[in-house]
Amino acid sequence: MMDTLDASAAVRAGAARTFPDLRFAGRALSVALLPALAACATTRTAPTSLEPQIVAHEEWEATPPLGHVADATRRNLAPGDTLRFKDLTITLLELALEPAGGEAASERGRAVLLLERPGERSREVVRGGEAFNWGGFHIAVLAARAAPGQLGSGLVEFEVGTLESLPPHIADATIAGDASYRLRVPHDIDRITLHHSGSPEPLRPEDDPVEKLRGLQSWGASARNWWDVPYHFLIDLDGTIYEGRDHRYMGETNTRYNPRGHLLITVIGNYNIQEATPAQLEAIESLMAWAAVEFDVPLDRIYGHGDHADTSCPGTHLGKYLEDGSLVEGVRERLRALGHTVPVTAVGR
Repeated sequence: MMDTLDASAAVRAGAARTFPDLRFAGRALSVALLPALAACATTRTAPTSLEPQIVAHEEWEATPPLGHVADATRRNLAPGDTLRFKDLTITLLELALEPAGGEAASERGRAVLLLERPGERSREVVRGGEAFNWGGFHIAVLAARAAPGQLGSGLVEFEVGTLESLPPHIADATIAGDASYRLRVPHDIDRITLHHSGSPEPLRPEDDPVEKLRGLQSWGASARNWWDVPYHFLIDLDGTIYEGRDHRYMGETNTRYNPRGHLLITVIGNYNIQEATPAQLEAIESLMAWAAVEFDVPLDRIYGHGDHADTSCPGTHLGKYLEDGSLVEGVRERLRALGHTVPVTAVGR
C-alpha cells in the first residue's frame, strides 16, 4: 500500500529531535516553517551520528493520535485464514455481500466465523461494523470488504482484545465504533519493512509534505478506522524524516500480512511512477541504521512490503535498491563508519 537531511543547524534545533529520547524538547518551529526547512537540504555528507534528525509528530499533526493501549491484536483475513491470539482461534469461513439496503456494501459485508478456545467452539455470523464478546475477548469486525474493486477487497478487518484490558465503553460496545475506539497494540520490533504511500500521483517538489501527512492521518481515521497514520516514520523528497505512529505500537496494513514486530518506514509518493531521490535514499539508510542498533534487528530482516504480501509496494523504483542489496549495504557502511555492528543474519536462520 500506500510507507537525513543536512539543514541549517540553528533552524533544525527547534524542529527535529533525536532518538531514542521520546520527548520532544524544542517547540520553537511552527508547522508553517517546515516546507522552508526541507528546502535547506544540502549534498550528502559522511555520517557523524547514528541518531537521525526527526520532525516530531506534534509539529505536523492536525489532531493528536487516538487509541487506547490494550492487550490486543489486529489482522486482515481472507476466507480460509486464521487469527490466533492467546488461546483464541478465529477462522474466517466465508465473506459475502449483504443484500442491498442503503448502506455501503464495503461496510456491510457478512462474515461467517469459527471461534475456538479449549473446551469451547462457536459459529458466528457478523456484519462489518459490529462487535461482540466471546470467551473473555472483545471481537470487533471493523469492516467486511466483500464488494470487488475496493482497497482491501476480499478481506475482513478484525480487532481483538482481552476484556480486562479495555475501557468499559469499548468492552461493552456492540459496534466496532470509529477511530476513537481503536486499540493500540504494543509490540517488540524485530524487523524493518519499507513501504511507499502509493498515492495516485507522484510527490512533487511543490507539494507540501505536511499537508500529505495530515491528509493521510485524516483518511486513515475516516476511511480505514486507524488511530493514527499507519507508519512509524515517513520521508519526503528532500529526505526529511517525520515521526508517524508511536513505534511502540503495531502499524497498519491494507494487506494480509501481520505487521506486529515490524518497524514501518514509508517514503511519501508513488515509486512505481517516480524515482527515489538521493536524499530519500540517504534518509532511509540513516533511519534503518539507527533502528538496527536500537532494536537489535539483523540486516537480513530488512524487507520491502512486497516480501510479506501480494503488493508492488514499495514500488519498482524504490524496491530495486532492496533487490540489488545496495540499500542494505548502505546501512552496513553507515554502521561501520560510526563504529557500530549488528548481526548480518538472525540467530537460527
